Amino acid sequence: MKFKRRAANAAMCAMLALGGAADAADDMPKTIPVDAALLASEQIGVKGALVMARRIVDRAGEHLLVVSRLAGPSSAPRATPGATERIDLFAALYTRKDNAWPQAWIIQDKVDCPGLDSGAEFFSKYITVTDLDKNGIAEVTVPYNMSCGGGIDANTLKVILRQGAQKLALRGTTLRNSRMEAHYGGDMAFDPALLLKENAAFKAHLKFIRDKVYVED
Repeated sequence: MKFKRRAANAAMCAMLALGGAADAADDMPKTIPVDAALLASEQIGVKGALVMARRIVDRAGEHLLVVSRLAGPSSAPRATPGATERIDLFAALYTRKDNAWPQAWIIQDKVDCPGLDSGAEFFSKYITVTDLDKNGIAEVTVPYNMSCGGGIDANTLKVILRQGAQKLALRGTTLRNSRMEAHYGGDMAFDPALLLKENAAFKAHLKFIRDKVYVED
């Protein structure tokens, strides 16, 4: 317990130091990884297993990004007893207000595949914090895939960008057998708003992230 408290205190000191650096440097968003001990000390609950967490400082204030994965049985009547057939994915942003952290937004998705194999994973390496439109407000981009079946079908792929209330997404499928002539999958579709000229930087960024993760071979 004492070790966890010391770790949380050390993380909090790092957070405070980062905040000072952000104020002194410029309006660009700043980030630093945080751990479960820090989240617990700030009374932020984590649904399932923690995938990653970051503290973000931008012109809108101080935020905590919490990404987690909850796996368990399906509640459907035809569920397989004892099998993991439902997976929930969560990516939530909390913004400090006085001494509390109200939730600003959440990306939430799931697969529930009774009697079938289920899969859902974040590409945590490519969860990014950017300021593509140079307004000093952080954009958070979250890529993940989902599957339900157990065959060799291409999996569902989503890359979602949040900036405050704004939500933009690229949706499609993963690519299978990419080195073979008979490859399949790899579909891609942008939200209509991403086709607007003012969102060109967001569109390019979402495709850049998608291109990093969509090949499954």
